[in-house]
Amino acid sequence: MTVEEIRQVLEGLLAPEMREIHSRLDAMEEISRVRYESIAQRLDHIQQSFAFDKRISDLEASKRRSSQ
Repeated sequence: MTVEEIRQVLEGLLAPEMREIHSRLDAMEEISRVRYESIAQRLDHIQQSFAFDKRISDLEASKRRSSQ
């Protein structure tokens, strides 16, 4: 067997495995992207909640100061 023939045999054996690995990696990347977006949305929501709480606290403090 020549080097070229061995290369072709190896490619024939490995190509399906490589495609499978590639597909799995693509799926894992998509899952990671979706999870990241979900976490980012939750963190934005939490951050907005804190901002809302701060505004309420500021209003209450202002109200206390004005009533004194």
